[in-house]
Amino acid sequence: MAESNAMDRAQISALLDRAQHTINLAEQANNVLRLLKTPGTATVGDNGTLGTDTYLIPSRNITWPDNLYVNVFLDGMNAEATLTDYVASVASIPRLCQIINEGQGGMFRRLFNPTKVQAGDQAVFDLMVKLDEISSTTHEVSRMLEGVHAARTRQQQGVALFPGIHGVGERYIERAQQVLASALGIAGFGAEPWDGHTLAQARRVVQRYAQDPNSEYRLKSEAEKHLTSINELRVQILLEQLPVDALRMATDHRLRFGSLDSIHVATVADVLKTHTSILTTVQGIGAQTAGRMKAAAETLKQEALRRQNTSIGDEPTQPAMRLINVLARFDQTETITPEERARRTRVIDYVEHIPPSLDPYIVINPATPEFNNFTDDLRWIDANPNLFHPQTITTPPADIWDDYISRPAHYQGLLATLLGRDIEGADELLDATTLQKIRDLTLDKTHLTDLHLRGYQSFGARFAIIQKKTLLGDDMGLGKTVQALSAAAHLAATEKDFRTLVVVPASVIVNWTRECKRFLNLPVFIAHGDNKQDAINAWSNTNGIAICTYDGVRTMDIPAPGLVIADEAHLIKNPSTKRTQALRKLIDAAPYTLLMTGTPLENKVEEFVNLVRYIQPELITRGMSKMQAENFRERIAPAYLRRNQADVLDELPERTDSIDWIDLTPEDRSAYDDQVRQGSWMGMRRSAMLSPTPRLTSAKMQRILELFEEAEEHGRKALIFTYFLDVLDELEKHLGERVIGRISGDVPATKRQLLVDALSHSKPGSALIAQITAGGVGLNIQSASLCIICEPQVKPTIEQQAVARVHRMGQTATVQVHRLIGDETADERMLEILAGKTHVFDVYARLSETAEIPDAVDITESQLAARVIDEERARLGLTESTGPKDEETALS
Repeated sequence: MAESNAMDRAQISALLDRAQHTINLAEQANNVLRLLKTPGTATVGDNGTLGTDTYLIPSRNITWPDNLYVNVFLDGMNAEATLTDYVASVASIPRLCQIINEGQGGMFRRLFNPTKVQAGDQAVFDLMVKLDEISSTTHEVSRMLEGVHAARTRQQQGVALFPGIHGVGERYIERAQQVLASALGIAGFGAEPWDGHTLAQARRVVQRYAQDPNSEYRLKSEAEKHLTSINELRVQILLEQLPVDALRMATDHRLRFGSLDSIHVATVADVLKTHTSILTTVQGIGAQTAGRMKAAAETLKQEALRRQNTSIGDEPTQPAMRLINVLARFDQTETITPEERARRTRVIDYVEHIPPSLDPYIVINPATPEFNNFTDDLRWIDANPNLFHPQTITTPPADIWDDYISRPAHYQGLLATLLGRDIEGADELLDATTLQKIRDLTLDKTHLTDLHLRGYQSFGARFAIIQKKTLLGDDMGLGKTVQALSAAAHLAATEKDFRTLVVVPASVIVNWTRECKRFLNLPVFIAHGDNKQDAINAWSNTNGIAICTYDGVRTMDIPAPGLVIADEAHLIKNPSTKRTQALRKLIDAAPYTLLMTGTPLENKVEEFVNLVRYIQPELITRGMSKMQAENFRERIAPAYLRRNQADVLDELPERTDSIDWIDLTPEDRSAYDDQVRQGSWMGMRRSAMLSPTPRLTSAKMQRILELFEEAEEHGRKALIFTYFLDVLDELEKHLGERVIGRISGDVPATKRQLLVDALSHSKPGSALIAQITAGGVGLNIQSASLCIICEPQVKPTIEQQAVARVHRMGQTATVQVHRLIGDETADERMLEILAGKTHVFDVYARLSETAEIPDAVDITESQLAARVIDEERARLGLTESTGPKDEETALS
């Protein structure tokens, strides 16, 4: 106590200052402890994403945790325990300071309040001891807090994610990267700054482009609007013809309708437009029932809308006319390649999805193909801004609809491209290296004219070029011809003295000649007839196209071509025939070969193997025909490409397939039984179509006459197939003037095409009748929308080809397919055979299938509505046209 009395006021004041400094340090330590306990996570605002793990983030869009650098600085210091202990040890100091202050005073305080004075003197002593006790810790904490302050100050100047002149240590950079990676939910991390200059320039170009009324950007928006209107009109027509009873089906027959006809409500459309208050005026319909009726009707409407496709159709409605005008304008801008269009689309996407920034961007994981492509695209558009400036567009002519009707596939292709729905159709079994080579190839279109390639068609042509010798097995109606011609045009433009030989059945020479002259500016030589060798000789000195038959290959002297195109290549499935052996010599001599057939497998897998052996024999292994289907497809993937209609075309009109079970008349039955008794297989197959006596009409023929009455009423034209010549005679006898032509094996190819042309200009209710082995191959007859098959065929592929003459790219009307099957006849057995053979084709040759099974049971389940829509469309035959339908020139 004597030592305390010896301290003067100046010393006590210094002691209290020292104590206050300690208290301040403790408060700062407390603040740091609170900071350490806050979440150490970052948040990221708007950013752009390229690929999976590559991000472009404006630096100001990252909010860092306040303790980011503090945590890094304090790592390894046991800081939390040190600061916690220090705060606890300083806790008594404020009270000691208070006691000292209360014990201070002059003579009078010492005389009259000695207790407080003594307490103050004791507190001075205790404070001195306490401060000495924690002096070393105070020094440590002081240095720690100075470092914390420096770390926070540095963070406020900006968080560094990569080394630079800023001088931020590696530990701080690593921690920032870890925190940001966690915020983005990614594992790996790399970063670099990017100034965004080229993106800003691209943004300005795109913004100007978006304001141009003829830009693809604006045209796409218009097309989408008009297509929506077309589909809404179709759905409205459907709903206006759907009876109210359809709502019972959609509600599992739980609705009770009163006398709705009393308020003139007869269709689903009537229910939608009638107010609930009006519905409830009908006896037996309360508010709940009316509400359920409305809900069911709306469900059917929405399901119908959902199921619409991109078909423009054959009705010149106002939205359809507007859509055709948009596509005609778009057609005039079609001066860029698909690769350039893809780049331009990507640049627009970058501008739309990467936020603008005046600050530099931070690029996360820049060493990726996606970022390389991104910067390459931006450099490309910086060098080619003209691609965002549409050329002068002329107003489409008033008769533009006629142009659409004459070539609907062209306009549908334009629409698919404009909407960005072009599908590549690449085989998923192709190896990545081959796939990349195909995608990197740009088709040279120097020799192509008036041809808009769909995405899958361009891919098919490039597949044929890269793989050199291939089999194109696309579904009928997908444009195998234009894919072949595009490959030929590219090779003629890029290789010196390149000639193409096209080998086809005689029946399609005219069709191929038309296609070559329409789509190519190369010379075309028809090596058929008396002067066929002269045509070959003339062709051999050009870079043109020679077209000949399979028999022509066998009988002519043909120099080795650069490319052999063999259409209907299943005709050479037997390696022992002379035509196959002759063609194989040319295939072996040519550097490129493209075999084309929609039916590579007709009877046996071995036939399919033979076709592959001709072009890439190294793919063939022992016992290949007995491989599992999946292994087989994987093995032949380098040589075989097939796409199905359902996979690559979403604009095909609906197709209704019906099996018409025919109850034979007593006379029909008697004639059929006679054939059975005679053991005549061919007689059994056709007797149900032939009238037993001149005065009678067979039941099958009567059904055909009924179908024709409906066809004429709905503006349809028909295509009728049979295997038998005498059935053709019978059809001519009963249909009379309705038959505008007859195609059989003895009808020359030139006349066949003239008959197809005649059908396109005939009136509704007209028919083209054909022997299925002649008219079911090669011809494109989109002007017909009713297809009748008089009897089942032994090969399912023959029927598929026949139907594909009608239901193919370019068809604008819904297609009805009727197969006439005699009840309790050999026809039934034929159906079983068809089913078995179709299965073999599907598992070995068809690479994709789509199916939909509607099985819902309530108004809230769209699948049940889908079923109702399907059934009612089939029943009502909706969306048929009453106007004329012209033929679309062949694209397959």
